[in-house]
This record gives sequence, structure tokens and C-alpha cells, in this order.
Amino acid sequence: MDFQKHVPIIEKKINYVFRDKSLLKQAFTRSSYCNEKNYKGRENYSSNEVLEFFGDSVLSTAIISLLLEEKTRRYPHGIQTELNEGDLSNIRSKLSDKRNLSRCTSQLGLQKYLLLGEGDSKLMISEEASVMEDLFESIIGAVYIDSAMDIKTVIRVVSGMLDISEYSNGEAPIQSYKNALQEWCADKSRRLPPPVYKTISEEGPDHKKVYERGCYIGERLYGVGKGKNQKLADTAAAEAALAKLKSEDTPKVENKDSARALRAYATERKLKSPEYHDLGEAPESTEEMKVFIIECCFEGITVFGTGASKNDARETASAKMLAELTEKAKSAPKTKSAKADSAKGKQPKAKKPVLKAQKVAAIPKAKAQEKGSEKASESSAANTKDKPTLSLPQKKHPAQIKHKAAAVQRLQKGAKKSDKSPSPKKAPAHHTKRS
Repeated sequence: MDFQKHVPIIEKKINYVFRDKSLLKQAFTRSSYCNEKNYKGRENYSSNEVLEFFGDSVLSTAIISLLLEEKTRRYPHGIQTELNEGDLSNIRSKLSDKRNLSRCTSQLGLQKYLLLGEGDSKLMISEEASVMEDLFESIIGAVYIDSAMDIKTVIRVVSGMLDISEYSNGEAPIQSYKNALQEWCADKSRRLPPPVYKTISEEGPDHKKVYERGCYIGERLYGVGKGKNQKLADTAAAEAALAKLKSEDTPKVENKDSARALRAYATERKLKSPEYHDLGEAPESTEEMKVFIIECCFEGITVFGTGASKNDARETASAKMLAELTEKAKSAPKTKSAKADSAKGKQPKAKKPVLKAQKVAAIPKAKAQEKGSEKASESSAANTKDKPTLSLPQKKHPAQIKHKAAAVQRLQKGAKKSDKSPSPKKAPAHHTKRS
């Protein structure tokens, strides 16, 4: 590949024109290309590793300068910041993250101009995230040296290559992965042990070390990350662990026919079909682990479902809606008989419908039963007439007894008076004279 042809295109993409074009070429030269060329003895090439080292350090300064311009203001007593120290540190870490740098390099299409050895070209390593990250830092290092270490020029180039608008507008989450993982484990509903980070391996020379760190929760390894220093490796490990925990914590849809069951429920009762609204991705959604939200509205009830796919989120929302409808049916008011039966643990008996033919057939039976009852009552009356009845003495009321006693006493007094009264005098006998 004739690199000189592509120099104007590259300079236009990064918005900087090099005075020394060899620095730009060195920034795009991989060690595999140098090894092959130097082995053949044609020229003595140098790789971009040294420029990458300078660019890594300068990039942090440039990002801090951009945050200083965006998030601070001067006042009589110094400066005031919109964010605290922890938030600024998290923004810097995310802007200088390997994936963010590789994403920006890929968007600009700069990896197409890398000078690689034949083996690396066949393996297409130019599309690897680590390779594109190294290229980004090498370009910044080359700009820093070519501009006579003018930090303002570097800041201008970095602001054009990096997209910091999502952080300055508050669209992207500021919290670091390590803090997010710490809060996830400390949640009361989970109560997991705090994460612990341990070094698994170290690779490369002293000036270009690559650390591999593992994130352990309890005795289980949840995530592994690599970085140029332990801090970056821990951040990558925390992100991997958080994604794994969220995938395990995402509710699995047991009933895949919840949406169909909800539609059948509405059709059977002649109700309006449920409505579903796609609310996009959840705030905790990541590139590695997508989480979607679906809203379900039915009969004045609104529920939300999440899932790894929109279909799963729809099924979760339908299952929640069916559960809400079941609870609503249980809490509906009951009749007195139904309440009494439910208190006794019995179900109210349903009345069976009686047909007209059954009613007509039941009429003669009822008349026969009435005649039979009349005959039975007549026979019982006759039997009672034939049998002697025993009259039992009836108890009298105390007032009646007193009244009777008073009457007897009056009669007795009257009898005594009649005995003491003088007998009527006899008329004197008239003596007749004898003649």
C-alpha cells in the first residue's frame, strides 16, 4: 500500500496537517510491518509503540482540559464545577476507555490505512479494538510532537476525534462500572459480598505492560478485564461482571404464551384488545447485554415488562397483566351467601335450570303429595278420637289462686253471720175460748 496517497485523506479526517509526514506514517506503522521490512534489510522502520506511549499520557491531559472548559467556570474565589471530583474522574475514564477510542477510530475509518505485516493482514487484526485504540493514541502522540508540544493543538484534535457531547449534555451515565457493581452487590434484595479484584497475569515489556485482572464476588469469578494498568483492567473486569450479574438477574419468561392468553381473555369477555408500546432500551442496557422495555395497557391497568428481546419483554408484560387481572378478580365484592360459603370453605352451589317439561311433569306429583298429606291428617285425627285422652291438671296463675282464696273467705264470713243472727219470733198462739 502506498501510504503517501492516503496522507491528505487522513489529515482531513483528523483536522490536522503534519509538518513532518514521517511522524504520521510512523503512527500507522505496526511492529509486524517493521519486523518484516527490517528483516529484508531495505529500510530501518520504527513502530508506533513509542508514539502510543506519549499519546496515552497527553490524551488524559487533553480530556481534562476539555472537561475544564465544559464543566467549570471562573468566579472571584477561584473556579466552580458542575460535577464533583468522582464524576469528573469517571467521565475521563469513559472517554479514554479502550472501546470508546476504538469506536471513534472505526467511525473515522482510520484503521484501513494501517501498515501491517503479511500475517497480521491475513488475520485482519486492524479491526481489533486494542489495535484501533493503539492507533488513536499514536496519532495523538504524533500530533503532540509535530506541533512542538502545543497542548492547545492537541486539545483541538482530540475534541474533533472524540465525541464528548453525550457527557457534556448529561445523556450518558456518569457512574463508573466499579461503583455500579458495588451498589449492585450492596442492594438489600441481593446482599452479595463486595467485589474483589485480583491480578491473573501480566504480559509485555515494562514500558508496555498489559494487565489481566479478575473480578471475584465471594469465591466465584464473574469477570475478566485487560488494560495498560491495573485501574483500567479493573474497570473492564467490573463491567464484564456487572453484565453477567444482570443477565442472571433478568427474569426469564416461563410462559411463552402469556400474550396469547391475554388476547384470549379479552376475546372471551368481548373486551378491547390489550395495547403494547415499545419504550426502547432500559437505562441499564449495555452493548453486551441489551434490556428492552414494553408497556402493556388493558382495562385501565398499565404494567411494564423487561427482557433481553422485545418479544421477551412483551411476554413478561403480558404475564404481569394476567397476574393483575387475577388479583383484581379476587378482590371483587362477594354476595352474602358467597361470603358465608367462602368463610366455611365451601363453594356456593349453582342452581340448575329447570325446563318447562320438568315443571309440567312435577304438577301431578305435587297434587298427589297434597292428597296424601290430607288423608294422613284425617287418619291421625280419627285415631286421636278413638283413644282416651288424659287431662292433666293445669297450673293456675298465683293471682287466680289469691282471688279464689279471697272469695272463699268472704263466703265463710257470710256463713258465720247467718248462724249468729236471731231466729224469727214465733207468733203468739191465740187461745180460743171453750164454750
